[in-house]
Amino acid sequence: EALAQLMALEMGKPFIQAEAEIEKCATVCDFYAENAQRFLQDEPVATKARKSWISFEPLGVILGIMPWNFPFWQVLRYAAPTLMAGNVTLLKHAPNVCGCSKKIEAVFIFLK
Repeated sequence: EALAQLMALEMGKPFIQAEAEIEKCATVCDFYAENAQRFLQDEPVATKARKSWISFEPLGVILGIMPWNFPFWQVLRYAAPTLMAGNVTLLKHAPNVCGCSKKIEAVFIFLK
């Protein structure tokens, strides 16, 4: 509720839509947490070699430049799979939703 109120205050999003955005963020985080192992498993590939597979490895630092209109959703739909895959994210959020970006930072620090 507090995050939805922050969105409503900072960028004028209707409270009911802001609540839905926060719920959607929780859902995407749960989704990637529950499916990470399956998504990142090596996949066998049929080739002429004795054994071939696709292996999913982190890429490194992934840059995200986010808009203001979905200040939590846009970040978490990008950050959840990025972090799940073992990457680091560098995020540049929109300047008019700095309160939202600080709350997201607090969540990431808490999870660390």
